[in-house]
Amino acid sequence: MTVAVAAAASGRLPPPPARVFLVGLGGIGMSGLAQALQDRGYGVAGSDRLLDGPGRSELVAQLRGLGIAVYPQDGSGPRQERPDVLVTSAAVEAGNPDLEAAPGVPVCPRARALAALLNAGGGCQIAVAGSAGKTSVTGWIAAALRALGRRVMVVDGGYMLDAESARRPGNYAADADPEFQVVEVDESDRSLVEFTPHVGVLLNIGTDHYGREELLAVFGRFLDHCREACVLPADLAAELSGHGPSQRRLFAPSPEAGSAAAVTVVAPSEYEPGPRGAAFVLPGAGRVVSTQYGRHSATNAAAVLAALAAAGVEAAPAAMSAALGAFRGIRQRFEYVGQRHGRPVYHDYAHNVQKIAAALDTAREAAGSPVTAFFQPHGYGPLGFMREALAETLREALRPGDRWVFLPVYYAGGSSSFTPTAAAVAAEYAAAGLPVSALERRDDAAALLDEAGAAAARAILVLGARDPSLPAFAAGLCHHP
Repeated sequence: MTVAVAAAASGRLPPPPARVFLVGLGGIGMSGLAQALQDRGYGVAGSDRLLDGPGRSELVAQLRGLGIAVYPQDGSGPRQERPDVLVTSAAVEAGNPDLEAAPGVPVCPRARALAALLNAGGGCQIAVAGSAGKTSVTGWIAAALRALGRRVMVVDGGYMLDAESARRPGNYAADADPEFQVVEVDESDRSLVEFTPHVGVLLNIGTDHYGREELLAVFGRFLDHCREACVLPADLAAELSGHGPSQRRLFAPSPEAGSAAAVTVVAPSEYEPGPRGAAFVLPGAGRVVSTQYGRHSATNAAAVLAALAAAGVEAAPAAMSAALGAFRGIRQRFEYVGQRHGRPVYHDYAHNVQKIAAALDTAREAAGSPVTAFFQPHGYGPLGFMREALAETLREALRPGDRWVFLPVYYAGGSSSFTPTAAAVAAEYAAAGLPVSALERRDDAAALLDEAGAAAARAILVLGARDPSLPAFAAGLCHHP
């Protein structure tokens, strides 16, 4: 037995130059890991069951251009590549053809493989967790570090505008010999507990995957695994007081929100919205002019500044202000797509109640009211879990004239009863007096926008996660000037 195979026998990542086969390569997280593995000297190949699906072709072409072999998910890849280890995404089910084609090959979950890769790489690890905002904050920390002249490796759950190019999709970037490794970690499958970062950042706690008490326990374990420092919201400091290292940095959405804390709280003030983003003041940085929209982005910037401080990064206020303003953003995070009959169309990855409320508020701030929002749930399970909370959120967040339209549920695999349907939830909400409807076909959205009631909207939102065809759908709504 070779050293590589022996190391992988426990279902863990062997050292390079082992051959790694990623099952579910087309996902954002998996394709980012594939690039990181290749840069570290691994032989990398993978498969995806939606290889020819909408939104996949550009990513697949980029991966192949990097020298990563991409196969259909029919068992042919493992048979051809003979890997030392299979790495799987959370969406891979038992009975997958690639797993059946390599029954003697150890299987390593994505998060475990990424954590092992980080631990072998050296440098200060910064892991970003939370129910909302973690993709933006991960990219923001990396962009700020680079603007300050530091060397960075980043693996993100979205496509960073700072990192995308014709060659790379933008969910991974690395400088030579990085001083910092910045990574987004996920609570939906509890895989964040695989990581042992030097600095852990917890942004918030939502309810789109399971209950609050269970989330508190999972995020508490994540903080316990942090080696040197943690960053968390001031309003969670007491609730999580028994978790994490003693070095804590707190942040809050406003100075008033953090005023009762016993330690210094980083909070934005003097918030000024604008047509191309927002400006605000942060302690130690002064006035920051950002391309990011919404008050939640000012709070995200406070978390970024707190994370930099926790990692020992210092700079003069002017330099720190410029570094925080250098972040260009993430694809599908309140991204301006175009216009339809003079009305702006924005695309946002919002898929839980916190993100949905923030997206609605930001659309109103940017373009006014009313708003027409199309929401595609990212699975039957998540829709069922958030069913009651979403109704309450919409009751509070929607304004007169607003319209909320459910698109059919996006199904990406995994065990499911295929309930509840979007139409059933929409009918329930409408019966409760909410301005909610559902479309049987996504292609009917353009016609709905031209109806008399919807035509009064000042802004059009497309919301949803996981589906790689959603950007094309949002762009399709902008074909009419």
